[in-house]
Formats: sequence, C-alpha cells, structure tokens
Amino acid sequence: MQDETRGFKEGERIAKLSVWTLLALGFIEIAFSQISGSIALLADGIDSIGDATVSFFVWTGLRFVRRKPSRRFQFGYYKVESFTALITAVVLIPISAYIILRSYRAFQNPTPIQLPVPALIVLLTAGLGSLYRAVQMRRVANKYNLLSLKLDAKNSIKDATSSFVAFASVLLSGFGIHHADSIGALLIAVYILTVAYVAIRESSLVLLDEFHEPDLSKQIESLIRSHADVKGIRDLRLRRTGPFIVGTLEVEVDGAISLNQAHEVTTELERSVKAKIAGLRRLVVTPVPVVDPHEHPHEHYTT
Repeated sequence: MQDETRGFKEGERIAKLSVWTLLALGFIEIAFSQISGSIALLADGIDSIGDATVSFFVWTGLRFVRRKPSRRFQFGYYKVESFTALITAVVLIPISAYIILRSYRAFQNPTPIQLPVPALIVLLTAGLGSLYRAVQMRRVANKYNLLSLKLDAKNSIKDATSSFVAFASVLLSGFGIHHADSIGALLIAVYILTVAYVAIRESSLVLLDEFHEPDLSKQIESLIRSHADVKGIRDLRLRRTGPFIVGTLEVEVDGAISLNQAHEVTTELERSVKAKIAGLRRLVVTPVPVVDPHEHPHEHYTT
C-alpha cells in the first residue's frame, strides 16, 4: 500500500510539473509563430497546450484515485485512472482536426517564414524539454504501472517528435522550400490522431474489463498448479482496475481434507502468487472439494 501510494504521489507530482511546463512552452511557441508566420510552430504550440490539458487530466486523475473506498465505490476509484486516460485521448482529436485545417490553408498559400533562427531555437528547446519529460514520466509509469501516466509519457514523446518535425520544417522553409512548413504541421496532426486512437482503444478495453494477456494467465496458472495440494484449476478470471490486476479462480482440492486445511491452501496460494506477479492487487481463490471414489469410497469433505 505504501508503495502504490508513493507511486500515485510521484505520478501526480510529475504530471503537475508537466502541466505548467507545457503551458509555458505552448504560449511561447504560439507567440513566436505569430511573429514568424510558421504554421508548423503554431501547430506545435497548440499541440503543447493540448498536451498540457492531457497532463492536467492525468494529474487530477491520479489525485482522485488516491481516495479511500466509500460505500458507493466499495472497490475504490482505481478505474478513474483509466477513465482519465480515455478523456485525455478524446481531447486530442479536435486539436488535430484544427491543425489539419490550418495546415491545408497554409499549403494552398505558402509564405516565407520571418525570423527563422529564433523559431528554430524555440522548437529545439521545446523538443529537448519534452524528451526529458518523457523519460522521467516513463520511468515512473513503468515502475508503478500507471496507465494514464504511460499515456502522458507517450504524449511527451509525441510532443518531442512533433517539435523536431516542426524544426525540420522551419529549417527547410528557411532554405526556400516554403511548402515544408505546412507539410510539417500536417504530419504533427496525423501523429496526434494516431496517439489518440491507440489511447482510446487501450483505455476503453480496460474500462470494459477486457484482459488479453495469455502469457500472464499461463504464468499464474503454472504457479497455482505447482502447489502440491492443487488437483486442478477452474474458471480463472482476470481484469485490470486502474494500474492493478484483480482475479478470481477455483482450485480443486482433495475432498478428504478439512475446511481449515483447504483455507490454508487458498491463503498460501493467494499470498505466493501476489508476491510473484507484479501489479496483482487481489486474487480470490475458492477451494472446490473433489472426491475420487476409487481412492476414498467412504470419505467426505469434513470440518
């Protein structure tokens, strides 16, 4: 519990820092785009402000998920983290649509960029800053398995890539290839749409309790079957709830053992599997007595 709380706090801290950093970079880029006339710089500035919105949702989501379970939300608020990931992805769609529209208009009427050197300096600074931010976010997201922060890390990588694409576009435009500026802006918009699509798909599947990780399921089954008192496994069900995995299953045990012994077996299984599977928050194991009539013709499941 202390480890996960620390993870949420660390994720919240870095997401909050990301909000203010991106807002500052975005407004600076938009201001320089008005001076230089670069549509790619404008697109990257709008993208940075959009990413600040993404980080804001991630920040508030991680803050909210730390709340204790209530009577109404008895299993906690962990799915809020996936829900905020979905919201942030949806926010990216109108942003990309606006950039595509501006790019199309600029492509039809290309103009030379004014003061390209300051614009290049701004874009290079934004790209390197976003890249550093992405590395920090990914480290925390992978360490604590935070879905929304992983999305924000991907978004930071996208933001860095967008800044470098805009940098190349402004550089080419400065050499007289004026269409490069609008083409760069269009590439940024397409990249944003791609990230949004992947994020919507992943977060939606988590919210719908989809779980398709065959290797992990097999690993859990193997750990369960390795127990000497387990005769078989029935109905293993796993799902993600925010950054965690929860599951239920039935295990077949010898019908001749007592209820206390069966309880000890399931408790030991739950503890050992949780210790070996990262991110497994809860595993409910139900014992099912199985009597072999050839081995125990007169025995029953006793207390």
